[in-house]
Amino acid sequence: MLVFKKKIYKKNNFLSLKQFEEHEKIFSIYNNNLNNYLKKNNIKIKNKFELIDFLHDLPEFEKNYLSNLLGSNLNHEYYFNNISFNKIDCFGEINNYINYNFNSYENFKFNFIKNFLDFNGWGWIIINNNNLCMLKTYENNNPMFPISLGGFNSIPLLCIDLHEHSYFLDYLTNKKKYIENFLNNINWFEVENRIQNYFLNK
Repeated sequence: MLVFKKKIYKKNNFLSLKQFEEHEKIFSIYNNNLNNYLKKNNIKIKNKFELIDFLHDLPEFEKNYLSNLLGSNLNHEYYFNNISFNKIDCFGEINNYINYNFNSYENFKFNFIKNFLDFNGWGWIIINNNNLCMLKTYENNNPMFPISLGGFNSIPLLCIDLHEHSYFLDYLTNKKKYIENFLNNINWFEVENRIQNYFLNK
């Protein structure tokens, strides 16, 4: 069974408790749906990443259904894990890579907002062949998925949920403010850990 880990909420200037709980409730539903599918089909795994390889052997309908369940679960987990309720400055290898690929952190933020402002889906910073880039995925596709399933065979480092349910209670239609505040509340320890794992496993 995949355990849904609730994030401890702290008062902050990014998300109200009401908005946070509404979004977390959606994550919990996705997690329950995935667990029900695994139980119904007697699929036993140690972690959900094993299911990415498992997808290849399924019939087309089952493949699309499970990839949607898995993607929704993975994407929300990445999103919630890379939120911090305290100000953390970007540091380490991720900071070096941002400066190398975007020339400066301010330029990174400018491009992040510009790229994702008018998109309804998931926004990502990924690493592939030692290069950082921004990409978008529709519905519940995840960058780790194969290209045939809407992925990019890439390692996600940072994820922002750009669906209306992630911000509407706090920001209404002011999506730009939501993205700006997200950038000020990133858990860079989590992102740095992801890039270090990439180096260890490549």
